[in-house]
This record gives sequence, structure tokens and C-alpha cells, in this order.
Amino acid sequence: MQKLCRDLGESGTDLNNDIARLGEKGLDVEVQQALDSLRVIGSNSVHPGEMDLTDDTETASALFELLNFIVEDEISQPKKRAAIFEKLPAGAREAIQARDGG
Repeated sequence: MQKLCRDLGESGTDLNNDIARLGEKGLDVEVQQALDSLRVIGSNSVHPGEMDLTDDTETASALFELLNFIVEDEISQPKKRAAIFEKLPAGAREAIQARDGG
């Protein structure tokens, strides 16, 4: 999660503060709740590079499911949408950006 928060533009040093800042920047509530669930459930068992192997399989699976949801929503899908947008003709992209003030 620390690395994921860094990828999302935060420090990755204080997950609670990182999640709060992401929320302030408009992070979807469902994604914020998933991050908080991961933070709370995994705070004592999962850290970068190490896992507590005494955790039950169901909990570990749920944590990975939440992590995959967050990555898909915040990283994979935006990249897919951007790739499609970049395939539009240059004139169409420029007109859209002019319309949107960019």
C-alpha cells in the first residue's frame, strides 16, 4: 500500500494521511474505503516485502482482492482510457482540449 500511495502521488510514509489527502483530491469514496479497509486489516500483517504467514487464506484473499480493485480503478483503467483518447485524430483531441480550457 505504501508503494501504491506513492504511485497515486502521495508520500507513502503515513497511509492514513495519504488516504485523507487522496480523498481531498476527489478520490472515489469506494476506492477510499477500500484503501482504509486494507490499511486497517493489514496494518499488523502486511508491509512492503514481508507477510505474516499465520493469516488465514480468506483474509489474505480479501486483501489482494481489494488491492486489485484499487489498482484497476486508479491505474489500469485511466491508462486504458488515455490510450483510446490518444488514438483520436489530432484535430479532435485539440478541439476537445480547447473546449475544456486546456
